[in-house]
Amino acid sequence: MKKYFLPLLLLSLMTGACRTLQVRDFHTRDILPNRLPKLALLVHERSFLEAFDIALTREVVINNMVGGPYAPAPWVAYGVTDQALQDVFNVLGNELEENMNQSATGQPFGHAKFKLLQYQRRNSGWGWTIASAGTLMIPNLFGMPLRTNRVELELQMEIEDAKGQTVVRYTAPGVGKARVAAYHGYDNTNAVRKANLLALQDAMSVIKQQLNSNVSTLNSQLETAGTIEKQSGK
Repeated sequence: MKKYFLPLLLLSLMTGACRTLQVRDFHTRDILPNRLPKLALLVHERSFLEAFDIALTREVVINNMVGGPYAPAPWVAYGVTDQALQDVFNVLGNELEENMNQSATGQPFGHAKFKLLQYQRRNSGWGWTIASAGTLMIPNLFGMPLRTNRVELELQMEIEDAKGQTVVRYTAPGVGKARVAAYHGYDNTNAVRKANLLALQDAMSVIKQQLNSNVSTLNSQLETAGTIEKQSGK
């Protein structure tokens, strides 16, 4: 146990001095020049959760300081994946409401449906990790990065009209990177979340570029199909 004391102490001190995610991290100003009629958000939860679960399991195995087949209590894992899924809803919902929809009021003309097709997370900063281990993490207390989390994904967006017909489908890759470091970086959990957000925002930027040339046609198709009927009692 003694051999883990110093690294754990240094890691605890470093984690307490890390950045946290801010409200602005969930917003961009990458506005679609010609906006769409209001679309409601639909997220394929399973595709995102399966990706996060696999990545989390790998993270637990790699960074398990207890050693052996033991892992944190299940609610630790659930808390991380649930938080990551909530981030997806927040960032994609903000993209729709702030950068794509014409209006935030009234009945939607259809849905924007998002699905995660591919997801990979890896440490792209092994040099920092090796240097940190070789110096007992002491330089990390002064801001040297511990590692860099890199996320690569492929995002699919479908636009569905009020009658449930798919009008168009786009796919785009996205990449996001965030450093695990004191002061100017994040702790590991928030670095993963930040990298996820950046990758999703990167993919959305590409999708909006693809979408821009078709906006007038899409608007006509969505308006012709009308709005989604409001359910009684809602």
